[in-house]
Amino acid sequence: MNYSESSSQAGEFLRLTLGFLAQHNLSATPVNYTVWYEYASGKNPKLKQTIDQMLKKKLPLNNNHVEVLYQKFISDGDRVVISRLLTKLNLMLREITSHVVETEGDLSSHGQTLDSLAAQIKETHDFDGVKEIIDQMLDTTRAIIQSGSRLQTRMKVSSEDLKQLHKELEISQKEARTDSLTGLTNRRGLEKRLEIERIRARQNNSPFSVIMLDIDHFKAVNDTFGHLVGDSLLKGFADILSGLVRRNDLATRYGGEEFLILLPETNVEGAYAVSEKIRNILCEKEWTIKDSGKRIGQVRASMGIAQYKLGETGNEVITRADEAMYHAKNTGRDRIVIHSDLKT
Repeated sequence: MNYSESSSQAGEFLRLTLGFLAQHNLSATPVNYTVWYEYASGKNPKLKQTIDQMLKKKLPLNNNHVEVLYQKFISDGDRVVISRLLTKLNLMLREITSHVVETEGDLSSHGQTLDSLAAQIKETHDFDGVKEIIDQMLDTTRAIIQSGSRLQTRMKVSSEDLKQLHKELEISQKEARTDSLTGLTNRRGLEKRLEIERIRARQNNSPFSVIMLDIDHFKAVNDTFGHLVGDSLLKGFADILSGLVRRNDLATRYGGEEFLILLPETNVEGAYAVSEKIRNILCEKEWTIKDSGKRIGQVRASMGIAQYKLGETGNEVITRADEAMYHAKNTGRDRIVIHSDLKT
């Protein structure tokens, strides 16, 4: 985030930011402040467009929703991981290049390839780009080894280092797409999978559906028993979802106490059946605190369902499921609402 505005502009943005926080009954946490300052300043067009759409549709903007906006449009988590990997690649590339310079054989073509990779590193900003560079570096080191140069042994070491870096990349990708508390896929991972399902739906004309779930009265659990118990409840809820979905389904933590289930090749009736199973499990379960045995009681959830419409974006089908879920909340909680049943 780069703020280069004048002091008078910054003062105006601050005034607007505090007004937005008050308007939506939000505390001035770093996340809330940053999101609304970015919105007020207009420096983040995608964030501003998303918030404007939410305001137009009169969707709620509570702490959980602002956290999701922060993670999607502002958080630099992926950039830190990628920067670390690119630094390692740069050092390794220099070492390999020095080996090529020292060799007595004619390896000019490999040198050109390495120079090209060095240029690519400066322009790479995502995991896919890093993976492509690693793959090309592996191919180049193999080619140098096969050339029979006297530096064969040293090049083998570089090749092993690259393979290790490849493993680190896979781990980093998984971590970047996994919610650290529950172990479920997070929003970043969901976005990747949604794109796959949208392509599949277009090619095969097959439906998919999403279920948005929000734990009812979760704040009361946190206020009564503390955040550690609340975290434990979130993990237990995630375990229920993981145990219920099919192999090709995707259970995700969407943010806060909100979860989302992606159901490939499933129409709205099938999604409703899954929702009923979840509701029945929750109705039969009594929650207690493991260490003390103190009774929490039953935990329920409000659920909204939307079936994907050909041509809409992943965000649009999620928004419709979110609208249905909030209708369930506003009409009594512990309910399942299908978006297509809402009056427009």
